[in-house]
Amino acid sequence: MTFLPSGSHSLVLVAFEGQDADASEAASSLVKDLIDVWQLSESEILDTDGFYEFRFSEPEIVRDDTGRAKIAWPGVEVHRGSHEGIPVTVIHGHEPGLKWREFLSLVISRIAVGDAVVLLGGLHAEVPHTRPLPVVANTEDAGLAADLHIEINSYTGPIGILGLLGVECAWHGISAVNLWVGVPDYLTDSPSPKAELALARALEAHTGLEIDIPVLEEESQAWELGADELVSLNPQLAEHVRGLEKLNDSTELPEASGDAIAAEFERYLRRRGREK
Repeated sequence: MTFLPSGSHSLVLVAFEGQDADASEAASSLVKDLIDVWQLSESEILDTDGFYEFRFSEPEIVRDDTGRAKIAWPGVEVHRGSHEGIPVTVIHGHEPGLKWREFLSLVISRIAVGDAVVLLGGLHAEVPHTRPLPVVANTEDAGLAADLHIEINSYTGPIGILGLLGVECAWHGISAVNLWVGVPDYLTDSPSPKAELALARALEAHTGLEIDIPVLEEESQAWELGADELVSLNPQLAEHVRGLEKLNDSTELPEASGDAIAAEFERYLRRRGREK
């Protein structure tokens, strides 16, 4: 079974930029690329004034071809269109710093019962860059978990906005699946095309929709070569990576990598909760 809406309902993809949900920009890069390659031309800018603390979600200066500057304020956009005959909605923007309840209500108002929601995220974890990056899939819906052969989300503890949205979807009777990719925790300073590619392949597998993003394979290989070079310059880091490779290779069960990233996610959230 693939996770797609029926009738005129939409496949809804959600990703938020920020420290809690978008390690190495894997999720936000994926939805931005899908907006482009799927030509989701209908767009809406949500009224999100009041949800951001600008010390942490800073506005940016951007310039056009002439060099003229304008301010890009943090916010959320909704893009709509279709792909392979399936209506598609992408909700993308910055994770909020304030008024999370109101923010969740605003986002939920753009999703209908009958839509199929995929929440996309990235997490830095203890995984080697030299192996396929793991993606864990789970849901709050026991029936959906059985149909899709994925895990039921059993996590309890502190949670970010993406996890809260998954719970809100369940309370509103909206089918939602979480896809989280694990990104090497020793490569935190740059976007990871390999993580984006892993997330794209997982989305493709669960929906059955073809995802063809030009040059992503090539960029993924270049990223891995760059990571190889960086690791080779640091003997201690190289030893750490070899240890991660041995741990990865010693486990034959395909679900083990998903279990590992899920456990890492829970450790991260609990640690974050204690630090607040």
